[in-house]
Amino acid sequence: MEVRRVFIDKLKMKNGMVLVTGPNSKYILSVLRKTVGERIDLIDGKGYLYQTAINAIKGKDLYVQVQNVVHRPEEKRPKVTLLVSPIKGPRMDWLVEKATELGVARVVPTIFKRTIVKFEDGEKEKCDRWKRIMIEASRQSGRFSIPEITPPVPLRGVLSYLEGVDNRLVLYEKEQETGIRAVIPSHMNGEICVAIGPEGGIEEREAGWLKEQGFTACNLGEHILRTETTPLVVLSIIFYESSMR
Repeated sequence: MEVRRVFIDKLKMKNGMVLVTGPNSKYILSVLRKTVGERIDLIDGKGYLYQTAINAIKGKDLYVQVQNVVHRPEEKRPKVTLLVSPIKGPRMDWLVEKATELGVARVVPTIFKRTIVKFEDGEKEKCDRWKRIMIEASRQSGRFSIPEITPPVPLRGVLSYLEGVDNRLVLYEKEQETGIRAVIPSHMNGEICVAIGPEGGIEEREAGWLKEQGFTACNLGEHILRTETTPLVVLSIIFYESSMR
């Protein structure tokens, strides 16, 4: 029988016992239909997996006994932060899901001049949905850690997320000479940040500002890819190159 994983934020253990409440308890009992004695794995999003068995069910809460703790060390491949222009509806959901499966460390929805999506209403709801998608994608892909998804920020507000990140790339369609393959080898050590603009493209002034902040402009070749496709191609290239080192 498959042992399912459930993400528990701020997991607290006392004497080897964990109290599971709220939506997580409901999911385990009502959706997974687990009962006393059955196995369930908990992940805390920080690289730890707790192998547990349900000890008791009291009302809507359940108590699980921790039988083993597994720690997955940090992966050797680089941590990647994506600065990506939000896109409408299910396409953004798909991007977040697949980027998680490919091992992204952080996604920063970044508002460029030509970004169409507005966040005056429902900002928190969007971020909460993306976080849930990341949790489920992490579980399905076997990740022990959960990527970070930040609230949407204007382009000039991204610097607070880039402290200590020396390796910075921007995909810029007007960059004619430098391909991504030429710059990745020099950006493999430490964390990497990749900026990807909206479908209308990054404005020249924005590209200039990014370059002033240490970003190297590059392209993916002759073809122009959609906003939700570009990050996945970039992540695949970065992680392939890192696996060959």
